[in-house]
Amino acid sequence: MNSDKIKFLMFIVVASTIGQIAAEIYVPSLPFISHDFQVSNSLVQISIAVFLFGMGVPGIFFGYISDYFGRRKILLITTSISSLGTLLCVIAPNIYILILGRLVQGLGFSGVGSLGRAILRDRMSGVDLAKYASNLAIITVLVVDLSPFVGGFLQEYFGWRPIFAILFLYNLFAIYASYQFHEEHTRPTESLQLSKIFITTWQILHDKTFVKYNLLSSLTYAAIMLYLAVASFLFEGKLGLSPTEFGTTTLGLSFVFMFGSFLNGRLLHYLKIKSLIQSGVTLMCLAALFALALATILPLTYIGLIVFVALVYLASSALFSNSSALAFSNSDKSVGIASALYSSLQVLTAAVFSALISLFHVNSTLPLAIFMLIIVVVMVLVLQIKSHENIQLENRKKN
Repeated sequence: MNSDKIKFLMFIVVASTIGQIAAEIYVPSLPFISHDFQVSNSLVQISIAVFLFGMGVPGIFFGYISDYFGRRKILLITTSISSLGTLLCVIAPNIYILILGRLVQGLGFSGVGSLGRAILRDRMSGVDLAKYASNLAIITVLVVDLSPFVGGFLQEYFGWRPIFAILFLYNLFAIYASYQFHEEHTRPTESLQLSKIFITTWQILHDKTFVKYNLLSSLTYAAIMLYLAVASFLFEGKLGLSPTEFGTTTLGLSFVFMFGSFLNGRLLHYLKIKSLIQSGVTLMCLAALFALALATILPLTYIGLIVFVALVYLASSALFSNSSALAFSNSDKSVGIASALYSSLQVLTAAVFSALISLFHVNSTLPLAIFMLIIVVVMVLVLQIKSHENIQLENRKKN
């Protein structure tokens, strides 16, 4: 790669990862924030759900208006919004200002993420896009999974406010990168019509294939965020790990996800995508049952939690990529809005489950196990939805 391509890749990495980093970097600090503000663990967990709700919907709006006003202008607006939210988190005098800051963060980051994907499509296609997407996937996983490790180190030696201060500096860098960005997309000739967002969204939601596999992907992301909402309380509070040890554990588990993704790529040469999706649902079912066993008949141990998370990550590695591939199999128009909708439904589903689990005290893995079982049951029901290709096949058999 030449220097311009490397700079562009780094810009896309920043845009693609900053939202996920913001979601995960402070996870090791949740018990300490609860202690510092003298509030319940449940109230601190709400900050995760609020952040996800903030990220849920605006991305579709930002992506659409960027077609008319330009990616660069909207990027500067969204990165500025997220910077304001991050600054609120740094100076928060109480948990309610912190929660407000997290909401504002989410609103800003929703636009940054969706615009990053749009910019990548503006610049490239074909083989070049495939190469960039491959490099981006590897770098993104490494950067995002490093964030809890960095957060754990900062929490142990400096406290939780410096975590948001570092994130604020990263956010300022994102503003600078957005300012330096030179866009290369052709703006639409037709006039701006915000109603088009709702019309197109309604049309996309009538695609049963999209809905089916988007639901599977959304439930998978919800399972991961359920775990992250309680992870620090279980590893640090119940098992006595330090924030650094917890961050190191999280980083180590990320290699399970990367191995699963690598294995999934190999198995695609021998198995059908739908078979791998069914295998992913089976692994998620095993994870839920194991969590239930940890809550009822088995002692809660470090190894036990590791096994549970490993099962979730292996299941996720099969479900995420394969569900995404099938969800867009019928999308030949409005790919931008469909992509934003896909991400928004993921985040909103995770937000709902994160909010629900925050209503329970983190005394055991029982609430986690119950919600995991609910997710698995819904996944099994979703698998029964007849997508368009199934319906067409049945019609051919009848004729």
